[in-house]
Amino acid sequence: MSLLLGIDLGTTGVRAAAFDHRSGRLAADASEPCPHVAPAPGWAEADPELWWDAVKVVCARVLAKVSRDDVLAVGVTGQAPTAVLLDGAGRSVRPAILWLDVRAATEASALDAALGPGVAEHLGGNRMHAYFLGPKLAWLRAHEPDALDRAALVLQSHAFVTLRLTGEAACDPSTAMLCAPLFDARAGAWSELAARAVGMPMSALPRVMRAHDVVGHVTREAAAVTGLREGTPVVAGGGDFAASALGAGVTRQGQACLMLGTAGNLLMPMDAPRFDSRLINSHHVGSDAWLALGGTLCGAALEWFRRTCAAGASWEELEAEAASVHVGAGGVVLLPYLQGERTPVWDERARGAFFGLDLTHGRGHLVRALFEGVALGFADCLAVARDAGTQVDEAIAANGAGKSALLRQTLADAMGIPVTWSNDRGATVWGAAILAGLGVGTFGADEIPRGASDDAPSHRHEPDARAHARLTEVMRKRRGLYEAVRGARLTELGG
Repeated sequence: MSLLLGIDLGTTGVRAAAFDHRSGRLAADASEPCPHVAPAPGWAEADPELWWDAVKVVCARVLAKVSRDDVLAVGVTGQAPTAVLLDGAGRSVRPAILWLDVRAATEASALDAALGPGVAEHLGGNRMHAYFLGPKLAWLRAHEPDALDRAALVLQSHAFVTLRLTGEAACDPSTAMLCAPLFDARAGAWSELAARAVGMPMSALPRVMRAHDVVGHVTREAAAVTGLREGTPVVAGGGDFAASALGAGVTRQGQACLMLGTAGNLLMPMDAPRFDSRLINSHHVGSDAWLALGGTLCGAALEWFRRTCAAGASWEELEAEAASVHVGAGGVVLLPYLQGERTPVWDERARGAFFGLDLTHGRGHLVRALFEGVALGFADCLAVARDAGTQVDEAIAANGAGKSALLRQTLADAMGIPVTWSNDRGATVWGAAILAGLGVGTFGADEIPRGASDDAPSHRHEPDARAHARLTEVMRKRRGLYEAVRGARLTELGG
């Protein structure tokens, strides 16, 4: 059997999976927790060495079930944007700053002013916000200049692992565009103007390659610690969001992928760049398509609620309680801004709130409001995409949170489009494996196997017209509620 190995570095863990190169069926997989830390409010960091340790663990587990000699190629994907700073010997200079980190609000505003009105958006299609890489690096220049001076390379999470596997560094367009304003999207190259404004040398930015281009081969040192065969080709890889869409089969305009992991991403392919900075603009992997992203918290918000308000309860229990509550959650509205918010409000200081509670409400109302809060975040982004000219007729849900039938139906009702989900055991790692297959010519872009979901039942949820109308009204009230409370913040971000 010939296999393709996909590795994904998520926000809370690392996963590897081997797939048959012809059918795409899953042959073996393994995962390892690897959570981040929050040293201060609004901060999110991780030790890259722990990622590498987790990669070694999951590779060993997979290769205990399949032969390393059967692995044709490896693809690595990961969370983005991240600021992984490495010195000349490839050692971490400091903990990686993750996409969740919003400490750089002041630097984002200063960087925008330094570049001039509209320059950042013209370069890469994205506004200046603490989410993107440029402001994170500007924060380091202002607060930890020695760390930035020591950095010989600034990489994304997946590129760090690829470097450890091959000794070669690269960045693909899907993640380069999230390095805003450092990447000129139309030129397909790093911007010297933006690098000067951020305060970092161009030499620290890796070469840009397509996600499915072979960047190098597994070295003897990497083979010894991972169990992979020395010389195995490794592709450049890309963002987990784009790989998730690829793995779900979402490659053309008209479809969308709902990536329901720690983060929630509504991924909408575009046949041409129609950049609207109310959304996140990026590039697809494995194709020439562009991507518009609507981003909100998903799994992180759900787990926060269970940890703080329902300790010991299973999601099956909570979902049953929420299912007994009518659409609209009895008037309870959630502002799901537990780590600020990205699209479309772009407010790193936004705060979460349940509104409309009275003594008749129970935990089921809160869970229903939580599901509706996540779903309405996507509906808000979908409305922006349509306003910009990107049509979306259906959505394919992927990743763990998609297991909830109630959440899937709520998503369909909120957005007003059908939502389909199959238990494919992870679209993201399959997307990483697809990139590996494209890189070594196992198949072409129009010959990609359907993948691990072939034998899994597919669940399709049609939107209910009355529920859609009700949730549209809730969305209108939520927008007004956000505007009313945005000035009532009681705490500021740390740092």
